[in-house]
Amino acid sequence: MFKIIIGCAVIFSFVCMLLAAAPFTPAISGSFIMLLFSGAIGYKGYLQSSLILLLINTLAVIGSPAINIENTQTLLFIPILFSISFGGVLVGIRKLTSKHVL
Repeated sequence: MFKIIIGCAVIFSFVCMLLAAAPFTPAISGSFIMLLFSGAIGYKGYLQSSLILLLINTLAVIGSPAINIENTQTLLFIPILFSISFGGVLVGIRKLTSKHVL
């Protein structure tokens, strides 16, 4: 069941990445949500899926013309969002490597 959810998340992220190239679409908010989801599943230990989601959604956020980096709220929001998502994956990697070292 969880594999189906991850598969749907990857498909949704890919669609959001394609739609985020348009300047006035709310698809970038879907990419933000999927970034948080990728950090959560990376923390749980599903590293391959979380890295795929991180790649797709990072490309969507970086390539979107809807992101206004002149706004200070955006400059505060995006690094916090990326630190949560990448931090979840890094903690998941650390947890899995510590299990296999012993």
